[in-house]
Parts: sequence; structure tokens; C-alpha cells
Amino acid sequence: MVTPNFTGNYRHGRQVNLARSSAASHRSSQSILKDASAARAQREQARKRERAAIAIQSFYRGRKDVAQARDRVREEFVKLAGQDHVDLCPGDIVGMFVFFFGKGDSSGIYRDDSLVPVLERMLGSDERVNEIDPFRARKLARVLLGCVRNAETIQEIRNSCLRLLRIVQTEVPLEDVIESYSSVISGLRDASATARVVENVIIAVESAPDKHSALLDYVKYFLSTPHLFENVADSGVQTRVKELFNFSGDVIPLIGSPIIQSPATATVYKSKSEQDTRLQWLLANILYIWRHQRIRMRPILTVPLMRALSNILRGLSAGVSKRLSKALSTSSGDIEQFVLDNLEVLKERHNIEMAVSPVTSMLSSSSTAANLDDLLAICLYFVSLLRIWPSKNSEIRYFLYLSPEYTLPLFFKTLKSSRLFDTIMFKSSGPTVSSSAASLWAPAAGDEYHDIAIQEWEILSLFLDICWHWMIMTDDDEFFDETQYGLSLFDVRYLGTFLKILVFLIVCNEDTTVIIHRGRQIKIGSGGDNNVALSESGALTLNNIKAKAIGVMRQLFYRDSRRSFLDKKYWLLEDSIDIPAFTTQAVIDEDNMDQYFEQNILDNHDSSESELEESETGVGSSSARRDLRTRMMVTPRIEILQKIPFLLPFEARVEIFERSLDHDRAKNGLDRDYELRWRRHKAEIRRTHMLEDAFNQLNGLRRELKSLIGITFVNDFGVEAGIDGGGITKEFLVGVCKEGFDPATGLFLENSQNMLYPNPAATSSEQLQYFEFLGRIIGKALYQGILVEVSFAQFFLSKWQVQNNTVFGNGFRNTFDDLWSLDPDLYRGLIKLKKYQGDVEADFGLNFTITNSHNQTVELIRGGALVAVTAANRLQYIHEVANYKLNKELYRQTQAFLFGMNDLLSPTWLVMFSPNEMQTLVGGAALPINIEDWKKNTVYGGFYEKDPTVTYFWEVVEELNDEDVRSVLKFVTSVSRAPLQGFASLKPSFTIRESGLAQDRLPTASTCVNMLKLPRYETKEILKSKLLFAVTAGAGFDLS
Repeated sequence: MVTPNFTGNYRHGRQVNLARSSAASHRSSQSILKDASAARAQREQARKRERAAIAIQSFYRGRKDVAQARDRVREEFVKLAGQDHVDLCPGDIVGMFVFFFGKGDSSGIYRDDSLVPVLERMLGSDERVNEIDPFRARKLARVLLGCVRNAETIQEIRNSCLRLLRIVQTEVPLEDVIESYSSVISGLRDASATARVVENVIIAVESAPDKHSALLDYVKYFLSTPHLFENVADSGVQTRVKELFNFSGDVIPLIGSPIIQSPATATVYKSKSEQDTRLQWLLANILYIWRHQRIRMRPILTVPLMRALSNILRGLSAGVSKRLSKALSTSSGDIEQFVLDNLEVLKERHNIEMAVSPVTSMLSSSSTAANLDDLLAICLYFVSLLRIWPSKNSEIRYFLYLSPEYTLPLFFKTLKSSRLFDTIMFKSSGPTVSSSAASLWAPAAGDEYHDIAIQEWEILSLFLDICWHWMIMTDDDEFFDETQYGLSLFDVRYLGTFLKILVFLIVCNEDTTVIIHRGRQIKIGSGGDNNVALSESGALTLNNIKAKAIGVMRQLFYRDSRRSFLDKKYWLLEDSIDIPAFTTQAVIDEDNMDQYFEQNILDNHDSSESELEESETGVGSSSARRDLRTRMMVTPRIEILQKIPFLLPFEARVEIFERSLDHDRAKNGLDRDYELRWRRHKAEIRRTHMLEDAFNQLNGLRRELKSLIGITFVNDFGVEAGIDGGGITKEFLVGVCKEGFDPATGLFLENSQNMLYPNPAATSSEQLQYFEFLGRIIGKALYQGILVEVSFAQFFLSKWQVQNNTVFGNGFRNTFDDLWSLDPDLYRGLIKLKKYQGDVEADFGLNFTITNSHNQTVELIRGGALVAVTAANRLQYIHEVANYKLNKELYRQTQAFLFGMNDLLSPTWLVMFSPNEMQTLVGGAALPINIEDWKKNTVYGGFYEKDPTVTYFWEVVEELNDEDVRSVLKFVTSVSRAPLQGFASLKPSFTIRESGLAQDRLPTASTCVNMLKLPRYETKEILKSKLLFAVTAGAGFDLS
């Protein structure tokens, strides 16, 4: 160790261990340093405690001195209060008061708030109060506001505070003043005190130099006061609150401005929770004022009021919106009843009609920026209303549907002015969006267009809802009456073009990313998540928009199918689709999808009637549909074919259908020659009992009916000779159809146009099995490419797509206008009821019941026998009648028929075709017969092409009218229509065979092989007379 000495010489001393003890017993230098450091720390800690004690004592003594000083001043103030004359200026008096108020040792004894009346008496008149300097006046105002806020303050003292505040409150920021009064008024129960609070608020706001800021503070902090009008019970006081400013001219436009905006911006209040609470009450209080002033929503008032209400609703957070929605739906929850009661008025039909009433004048005026902004405000109001009221969506929408002459033009004009519409219509190129439009189609989260984009999607969604119901509820006469109802035909065509491009972009554009909501990226196309929410509530998704758009497009397409108003090529997108490549790949895609369908869906045919009730615009909710969509990859090609097939030419879809059939035959081994030898199903069919024998022998085959069948006919003389090379099968199918679809059989009936539909009375178990079998027969004919002379009613053909409801959610459900193809008389009667101007209830005497095919009375709605049909509910009655006749009464027959048909034909094939197109597939094209095509594809036996008899035949055919030409064709082929893809596709080919030289012999036909047996007639006249006689006399089948 270092040994110190007093000579200044430091050296290491010699260490001598005399006791022979261990070296470890000596303390090391590090231990000594550590002990010294600890000692220094202890001394420093002691010094700190000493300094802290001195500081505390000093502070305590100072505070005690101040408290004593405040007590002395208080005592002096009390003494002065007892004098008749106080020789102090108002400022000094106030200075004394604010110095001791609420502080000092004796404050509890005196209760300083009890000295406020004393202060008021000492100050005397208002003039003396005005002499107080601003600094002291500001301090006094804050003291008085605190006193007013104190729940323990008695009423007399509070009144005194309010009287003083009326003068000195101008020295305090208005926001603090009004916020303080807002907190006070919630606890007041005395009418006079409440009146003075309101009076002070009015004075404070009216005396503010900046009226706009004052009004904003009034709205933010006073009109948003919870329980404002419950606590302000005095009608006179309420009137002062209501009349502080011009309610419609000042307050409403302010709330409608961007100051109180959506949660995207910074909160208006100190916290999000406060903002949610305040906005709820602001909404309720504004509605209360509006209701109790009985303000009629005149056009000049409607738009600002709706803009204000919409702005408040959009300012609520998603959580509060959900709680508000729940409370409105269940009348329970954590939302105050006063808020709910005032919101209730918004969904009333009268108020909804008033909301759209100014639209007429707006639509007739020029499209100025202000005008379009007003239309946008009305649209956003309804969007906001629907978002917070999901349980009343149907009711609110229904009221909107009742005024399509207002609502449809309103929303469409607003939509056309949007950037979304402009982007889709004018800045898209083919199946992609151009780079110049990318920022509009996919705004970044920080883009100024971002929030606007959300609004535009919401407006589009609601417009599509209204438009779809307009299409459903409007009959054809109303639809084409452009002067009274909804959209003009020009706008309809314009809308169809927009939807066509929009849906095609969503389905096909796999590389375009759309940011619809903050931080949420939605990728359009099969590779993207089209089910991501477009709004915070999650109620609106891109899939939802697509489904609604497709629903409207399909309604337009079917409307045009019934009564053409669009160009023949209107829907086609041939320029955007590579048809040959599309056709090839679509067959592969459909095969993959069909395999899944057969494994998971087809066997489960016991679907309930409720599934049929699902609307085609919704995505549906059945577990089978959800399972299919989540586990199956639906490519853009499949989605186009299943949902919007009319974007492709009919010929292209027929080619896809034919290729799909070929692919299916190959998959099942039906394209190989040995199939003819060992897999042919044989049946002996009596010509007098074709339907019965066919049912008994072939119905059990189900899907095996796809295989070739060997038919042997039995007549009165026994088994007929002949080998079925396909021709006999054709005759068999034609014969079974002729008997099975004959109305005399009782399974099908004819409408006034001789079109067939299921007999609603045919409901027995055996009859339903026959429906299944006839479905398989039609499926077999389509699968074999054989045309049959059967014409179905359009409403029944449209049902052939219903089976796909459980797969794609786009199955077609019959609507009112389809009733015309079932019962024209009933249709005309309901139209008369719909347009009747007199007393509907008295003059018609109807209720919500109907007599079914079994002569039983059926209620259309629960308790319908007790519900009279009136002018108010006749629309519901009309659509309930149509729904029953078209959908419910024929449900079991239709399901049985479709189940049988789908044994042979995949539903994914049928959904590609409209009702008219499906009829063409079944019976051929209802077009003038192309005789040149017929002649070019005819085979001759015993004749050559230039033979005189052949020449005579074609000359005669060319001279005949269309009806006789069809009769000749039906005489030979059993079908009066030309083959779907021309005579080149007719199998077997049309053949003319020589049958001898006898001039008195009639021509005969073998319809099973499409063969005309024609003698060698010497003149054209003889040929014509014999041919027409044979055709009209029905010379018929000749097997030889």
C-alpha cells in the first residue's frame, strides 16, 4: 500500500507479517475505496434531506403566510361588506375577492361561494362592473364559472354568479364560457337558473366580435350538450335556445360545412370519445329543434339540413355507428332514448319524400357546380341514413323505390358527375385502366380524392339498389314511358354501357389495385380479394358492388329480350375479348368447375323453397354457396359465362356449349366406337305407349342416359325391323316429347301463345317423377344435338337457371312482367289494379289471398285473409300474386324437371343462355330458313345434284311461303326450325333419296334419318302438288 508521511514523500512501505496471519485478512485497496465512496454518498444524502427539509419548511411557511394573508384579506372583505359605503374602486374589490376565493385556512368556515352575492352588492350597478380592468375581470369570470359548475353551489348563489358573468364573461375565451355553461346545464333543475344560463350564452355569442367562430363554438359546445332540452324544460327558455340564430340560415349551413367532418380528419373535440358523445347529442338536439319548430322541409331548407345531418352521421366512429345501429334495431343498448326518439323521424315516409322533393327543380336546372353539390348532399344523406340503420334498410329503400321519378335521376345525375364514372367511361382502355387514370381509379391513402372515392362507391351501391327494384317493380309500359317513370331510355343505355365496362374491369383486371379505404388495398380480378370492405362498417364490398351491377345488367338484358330497345350488338365486348382463345380455355375451366360441382352440390337436390326466394342481386348465405366459393377458383372466364354471358356473341357461347359436350363425352368414354357395342342401353317401346314405356325402362338410368340407347319400336304387328344408328333414337325422343308435353297428358299446359309450362295441379309423387324424366329427355336431346318441336313459355325457360342459385347466386327469379307469358288475362288485370284511380278497397274487394290450382284459398302473406288490398299496399299485393303464380305454385314441378335435366347437362352450361336462346337450343332458330344453306348441305341418293327432279324440288321450296317451307322441313326432320348452327350441323344430314318412277305415289319421309323419299316426278307441278299433299296429309314415317 502507499504509506503517506509528513515529509511529502510517498512510497510503498514494507509489509511485515509479525503475526504470521494470512494475507487475505488484510483489506484490499478496492475495499477501502468502496467504503469511502459509500460514506460520501451517505453524507450527500444527509445534506439533500436537510436541504429538502429546509425547502419544505420554507414553502410551508410561505404558503401559511399566504393563507394567513388570504384570511386577513377575507376578513377585511367581510368587514367592508358590512359598511354602508366602500371607498374602493371595483377593480380593487374584485382583486380582493379573487385573491382569497376558495383559499386560505378559513375558506371552509365562510364558504366563499356565499360571498358572491356580497360581491355583487358591493359592486353595485353594471356600470361599476364594467370599470373592472380586463385582467381582474378575466380572473373573476373564471372563478364564477367554477362556482357555477360546482354541483354543491346553491341556487341563489348560482344565480348571482350568472348575473355577474353576464358582464365579465366577455373577457374569457368564448369556447371556455360555452363549454362551462354546457357542463352546468346538465345538472340544473331550476327553470330560472336555466333561463339565466341560456341568457348568458346568448349574450356571450351575440357580443363576440367574430360571429362565425362564436356560432361554431355555440354549435360545438352548447347544441351538443347532453340532455339539453330535457333539462331546459321551460318552453320560453327552449324558444330562446332555438332562436339564438337563424336555425336554417346560420346553424345548419355551418354544420354542413367541412368543419365537422369524418373521422379521417383530426377530432373536433378533445378526444374521440367526447366527439362521439357530442355528435350524437348534436344530431338529436338539431332534430328536436327542427321537429318542434315544425320547420317544413322546403326546397331551400332541405339540402342544408340533410348535408348537416349527413355530416354528423359520417363524423361518428365505426364503433358508435354500430352501437347506434344496434340500438335503433333493438330499442336497447347504451344509446340515450332521447337520441333514438329523435332519429326515428328520419325514416318516416313523409320525411323521405320531402327529402327528395326538391330534386325535380334541381334536375331541370343546369348542371352547375352548386347544383351538383346539392345533389351529392342528398345522396350522401341517404347513404348515411342507411349505414346507421341496417334494420330499417328495406323500409327506407322501399320509400325511395316509391319515387323513382325523383330518386333515379337524382342518383344517376350525381353518379355521372363523379370521378369514378368518368374514369370508367372515358379513361379505361379495353380490360385495363390507362396509366393516366390510375390515380383516380386507385387513389392513395393520402390522396385528396380518397374520402370522395368512398362516398362515390356508396352512392353507386345505393343507386344500383334503387335501380334494380325499379326494374323489378316497373312493368314494361311504365319502363318505356319516358315522360313519367325513372330513367329515360337514353340514360338506360348510358347506364348499361357504364355497368358493362365496370363489371368487366372488376372481373378481368387482375393487375389493377384499388385502395378504397384507409390503408386497405383491394385487388380487382380473380387474383384479388374482392371481398375486402369498402367501408369501415364492412357492409359494402367490391363483390357486393359487382353483384348489384350484374343484377341490374341482367334485368336490362331480360327486359330487352322481352321487348327490344337496345342494339343487337349493344352488350358485346368482342373488341376486348379474344373469342377463339376464350372459347378454348373456357371449356377447360368449366370442366374443372363442373367436377367440383358434381362432387359437392349436384347430389344435394333437396333444396328448400327458401333458397328460391333469394334475390339475384345478393351474394346469398347458404353454406353450400359459401363453401363452393371459398374452395373453388372461379376464373374471369367462368365468371363472365355464368353471370354476364351476354357480353359474348351467342354463336361463341354455342361453340363453348358444343365443345363442353364433346369434352364431357370424351371424359365418359362416349366418343369411342366400342361404346356402340357394349354400353348401349336397350329398350322396347310401344308406339301407342311411348311415354309410359320410356319412363319405366329408362328413367332409372339417370346420368347413364348420356350413353347411347338402342330403341326397338313395337307396333300393332309386333317388333319393327331396323337398326338404330341414331335416327331411331331421334324419332324416339321426338315421340316421347310429343306425348309427354301434350297438354292432354296433364303434365304441361299451354298459354295463349301455345307455349308450354308445368301444370300447377300436377303435384302427385308419380307426376313429379314424370317431370324429372321429361327433364332428362330434354337434356338427352340437347346432349345428342337433336332438335325437338317443343316450345316452352318464357317464364319457364328462365327458371332453367334457378338451379344455379346455390352456386353463383345469379339464378333468375321470375318477376311481375313474366306473368304475361303465364296468364295474360291475370297480367292485364293486375296492371289495371296498379293504375286504378278510384277506391281500390271498395271497388275491387280484394284481400291478400289467392285460389290455387286445387281450388284452395292460400294466404299470400301471414294473416292475408284479414288484410284488405288498398291503394297503399296494392303494389305489394300485385308482386305477391306474381310471386305465387310464377315461383311458389310451380316450385316442386320446376325443381323436379331441372333435377332430371341436370343429370345430363351441367347447370354451368345452361346458365350461359337467356330464355329465348335456350328455346333456340331446344327447337332451333326461329329465323327464316336459309334455303341456300339447306341446299348446300343436302346429300342425294339415286339422284345427282343437277337431276331435273332435284331441281324441281328446290324451285318449289323457294316458291313456298315461310310457313309451308317449315312444314316441309318438319315433314322430313320432325322439326320446323333450322338447326342451330346451320344445316351442316344436322345429324344425320338432310338426304333426298329416289323412291321410284310412279307418278301417283306420294313423297314419304324417314324422320329418324332426316330422309325425304321422292319419286322421279316428270314436272314441277306434279312434284309441288304431291309434296304439299303429303305434307298436309301427314304421309309420315316410312321405315324402308
